[in-house]
Amino acid sequence: MAEAFTPAETVSVDVYGLPAREALPTISALATATPDSSFDQAQVLDLLGLTGDAFAEEIFARCGVHTRGLEVSPELLQTTLQQRTGTTEEGLMRLATRAVDTLELESDDVGVLVTANYYSGGRTLAHRLVDHYGLRSDVDKYHLVGVGCASAVPLLRLASQALRDRPGEQALVVAAESVSGFLTPVTAGDEKVKIVGSALFGDGAAAALLSLEPEGPGPEIVATAVHQVPGTLDHVRFAVTGEDSYMQIARELPEIAEKGVPGLVHEFLGRRGLDIGAIDHWPVHPGGKGIIEGLQRGLGLSDEDIAPSAAVLAAHGNVGTPSAFFVLQRTIAERGPRPGERGLAVTIGPGVTVGLMLLQW
Repeated sequence: MAEAFTPAETVSVDVYGLPAREALPTISALATATPDSSFDQAQVLDLLGLTGDAFAEEIFARCGVHTRGLEVSPELLQTTLQQRTGTTEEGLMRLATRAVDTLELESDDVGVLVTANYYSGGRTLAHRLVDHYGLRSDVDKYHLVGVGCASAVPLLRLASQALRDRPGEQALVVAAESVSGFLTPVTAGDEKVKIVGSALFGDGAAAALLSLEPEGPGPEIVATAVHQVPGTLDHVRFAVTGEDSYMQIARELPEIAEKGVPGLVHEFLGRRGLDIGAIDHWPVHPGGKGIIEGLQRGLGLSDEDIAPSAAVLAAHGNVGTPSAFFVLQRTIAERGPRPGERGLAVTIGPGVTVGLMLLQW
């Protein structure tokens, strides 16, 4: 399944004949994609051999996820991360192209390509997309690995910077995740943290087009910042052995969201003469119910403010690398931001890394 939005066309008129301000990067198009196969939490519990496990059933029930797209089967679960690498790479490419195809891409207009996923094999997603779409041979291409849930901010930041050297061209940003590639059954003796990660994540991809055309459609990226929280290096990490693989998520993340993020937000907005009251839309990270509620408490957000994030988590799970794009798309579809309104995207990922992105429509 693929979804996209096409913002309404806008017209720029310089009434006073003043020199135009420096163009800000604009998200001119955005699309997401998920697998055809969707599982509810009871089905995933059964697949992982956790039906009847009281701890697992409680975690799965209260994490905020109802359904999620996964390209997984009992046969796949019996293989290791290494054995399913080819299948994972094909799944990532399938989801990525499904999202990009929804954009109705003009390949000759793309001068910058930035891709990311949490795990990557030898041929990166960027290389494969250049070949698949016949992009120009001189396209600036970058592939980032391991930025995870914080990825939207550094990806768009990098693409925006690279785009300034390619006037008149567009940047294509593609984020994809295949949790099915490292999901494994839970056996006796496994750490309970493995169950927590198994309850949250889903497969998905997102694609965005950026341009520097003044007054173009979609939100402008006014400012971005990335912060790595000291002393949290192992709070979110990919645990891998020869036989097992899973996401390790620390129980402290909701507290970091509630007590650590607000100070960063206040500083970020204050440098621009803004405060929380100046923000109309809050596409915050759908990392889990605890993280969303931690951000809500810490930033004083309403249920309406966090509704798009909670809805994405419920319908798709935490899709990792493309998760912020899913929330931004839903925010646009459900909230219908008006010209002049502002949004602040807040992402939390490995590191622990907090990403902040100020948007204006």
